[in-house]
Amino acid sequence: MALSVEASEIVEIFQWMESEESYDLSSEKLEKLEGEIADVLLYLLQLSAKFEIDPVKAASRKLQVNEKKYPIEKAKGSAKKYNEF
Repeated sequence: MALSVEASEIVEIFQWMESEESYDLSSEKLEKLEGEIADVLLYLLQLSAKFEIDPVKAASRKLQVNEKKYPIEKAKGSAKKYNEF
């Protein structure tokens, strides 16, 4: 649950920003973002350790799965779900 709260705090930083504004954060907001990203990472690492999951290997496997689900020639520039191609 704490992981979800920390991820929500990242969303909160960007919540009322226009798209362009989100690419040019003030130093204060950038510092806040850094802290929240650290919080999320620390909770993910704790969860990974608890269940003996290597997060880098898990991410690599997930990228491979997504590559098959969303082939570039079909998915590039599209927001469709893999079963809508």
